[in-house]
Formats: sequence, structure tokens, C-alpha cells
Amino acid sequence: MKWLLVLFAATVCSRAQVTNQIYTDVYAWKSAPVVKSATGSRRTLVDGVATDFASMNITAITLEKGKSEPEPDVSPLEHMIVVKDGSLKITINGEAKTVGRGSVAIIMPWTRPGFANAADSETTFYMLAYRSKNPPDANRGRKAGDSFVMDWNDVKYIPRDDGKGGTRQFFSRATAMGQRLDLHATTLNPGQASHDPHHHRAEEMIIMLDGDAEMYLGPGEKDGRRKRITNGDIAYLVSNEWHNITNVGTKPALYFAFQFE
Repeated sequence: MKWLLVLFAATVCSRAQVTNQIYTDVYAWKSAPVVKSATGSRRTLVDGVATDFASMNITAITLEKGKSEPEPDVSPLEHMIVVKDGSLKITINGEAKTVGRGSVAIIMPWTRPGFANAADSETTFYMLAYRSKNPPDANRGRKAGDSFVMDWNDVKYIPRDDGKGGTRQFFSRATAMGQRLDLHATTLNPGQASHDPHHHRAEEMIIMLDGDAEMYLGPGEKDGRRKRITNGDIAYLVSNEWHNITNVGTKPALYFAFQFE
């Protein structure tokens, strides 16, 4: 009987691991359940394990006017913040900075941040909380620049030579969780494709801030899936997945591309 119990426990664990695997797909804003809270609401779009992540959780948090997130426990996870709408006051190690839509923060593990709505209406931001499969390296993260906040307005917009749109390169650096964390924001004009379908070692997440587009999702450069991605959606691309994005709307599309390895 004892071995049956052990086998059952192992089977349950195995199923949980399979269920918890993050696959290449578009994770829709409208499909994510909304959970009300004392300060507003939140919706979890992605939660599981992937190529380089022992855990990856992407949650959109909405704070009502005048509300703040409850002070979190100190966490061994690294966090990235992307402001979707409104104005967010971010406090890290006692220093506060108020930033608007499109602004970004990286928060190293074991840091206690604060988040408060600084707008006259609701503010919504994405919180990516992640832990790498490789052991974190706190010294590497500190040497690369530690925690920081970047205002959208301080990041230079560089038009593309091909006329398709332009890019804001936020950073490409090491963190406590990885050798390279790269984040850039792309503006893609109507009818244009970001590039031909390609693939790379780094995992990638697309955060769609505005517009209507179509994602090409491998397994190869031809005959893959095509899925619509629109405001608020997340596209997750596991390592070496073929992909590109095409603006199928009538106005410029705006999205973040986050690569990790």
C-alpha cells in the first residue's frame, strides 16, 4: 500500500509539472480571470516554468485612485515592472520616482519595493516575478547596475531605416537571475512586419501595449500558427521558437520585447 501512495504522489506531482509548463502562445488579456482586492484588482496572464525559468509569473495589477499595493514580503525573486496605463510611484530602497505609461523598473531579489497610484484615475502595471533555473548571482546583479527605474520619456526613440517604425532600447544587461536581460519597445506601422520569422536561444515575451497585430508562432519559419495579439495581451516564446509580428491594424502598434538568457 505504501508504494501505491508514493506512486500516486509522484503521478500528481508529474501532472502538476506538466500543467505548470509555459508554452509558446498568446495569453489574452480578456481571458485572464480578474480578482478584486482592497486596492483594485489583478489578473494573472502567465504562471509556470519555462526554458530558463524555474518560475515565471506575469500579473497585471490595477490600483484605484489614491491606493497603494500592500508592502510585500522580501522576496528571493527578481521583478520587472512595466506601466500599462496611468502614473505609478515606485519606491526602491527609500528612493521614490513617479513614472507614466511605458516606464519600466527592474527590482533585484531581496529588495522591498513600494507601489502607489499617482494618477487621478486608475493605474495599471505589469509585474513580472521570476526565478532562473540557474542559481541567482546577487553580486552580478549589483555590478550590472542593481535595481533601477526608467522613465519612458527618458528613452530615446530611434526610427528604423526601412520606414517600418522605430525602437526604444531600454537596456541590455546582466541581472541577478541571468547573464542577459534585454528590453526594448517597438513602434510598428500598419501593414508592416517586424522581420522575417526567426528564432534565437533567448526566451522572449511580447507585451502588447497598444494596437492590433498578428503573431507568427513556429515550430519553423513556415506552416506555423498565426494568432491575433491586441491591447494588454502577452505572447510567450520559448527558446528557439520561430516568430515574428505583423501590424494588422490601422494605427501604429506599440509593444515591449523582453529577452532573457
